[in-house]
Amino acid sequence: MDRKTQTSGSGAADTRLAATDGDRRVRDVVETEIIPRLVHAHALPRHDNLSAQLITTTEIEAFARALLDRSPDPAKRLLEEVRERGLPLEAIYLQLFVGAAHLLGEWWESDESNFSQVTLSMNRIHGMLNELSPSFHAGASSAQLDRSGERRILMATLPGQQHTFGLSMLAEFFRRDGWVVLAIPAPEPGLIQVSLSSSWFDVLALSGSTDAEADDLASTILAARKTSRNPRISIMVGGPLLTRQPDLAHTLGADGVSADATGALALAQRLLQAQKEVRLN
Repeated sequence: MDRKTQTSGSGAADTRLAATDGDRRVRDVVETEIIPRLVHAHALPRHDNLSAQLITTTEIEAFARALLDRSPDPAKRLLEEVRERGLPLEAIYLQLFVGAAHLLGEWWESDESNFSQVTLSMNRIHGMLNELSPSFHAGASSAQLDRSGERRILMATLPGQQHTFGLSMLAEFFRRDGWVVLAIPAPEPGLIQVSLSSSWFDVLALSGSTDAEADDLASTILAARKTSRNPRISIMVGGPLLTRQPDLAHTLGADGVSADATGALALAQRLLQAQKEVRLN
């Protein structure tokens, strides 16, 4: 083999090696960052009032697979079949929708579905959530709506988060409970601070997914306290990061941590009551 042939072969080998290293780095990012964000972003735990599993795992899997269909019609038909059974919308939200989101994340991780399929499916669930929203709020009790005074909460993920279905669903539960909610999914840098400085909010709720977001959460909380029109604003945190490390809430400078929708509602009300007591004293 002449020198030119040897050099050419070596260059090709180097190119293949570089490509392999590049693929490995991309896969590492997907496995350690993107997939956990997708799977955990929808991991809104089951509501306490729905301890019974009203929708079977078989139905949830069928719905998730229907979401992957090219047409939206199969998933819509399955949703209507579930609704015709007279199940509460809370069950549809927290069992059917969240369960399907979990499966979609698992199928992506196992390469059964690709990113485009999962994103399209999540967009379809989000659309269904929006369509059901009027009926969901119409089911609110008078006790939920008859509150003394207005309660205002700002909810946000950190900048850069792409999948915000969990935030949208949490906002639904707070609105149903009578809160005025401003939800900012995937905010631009600085938008949380601008919102807090321009409008009054009683509570700020932030969500964190990965360990890498801890520093950003801490700096966001610090900036929020400096810029908020409400000098006594309460800040609560949640999400997969805090589920894994609940003690981190204190380190971040938050006033409390919640693990699910019910806990978030109860915590927000306690924090609001504490603010009122401080003002009275």
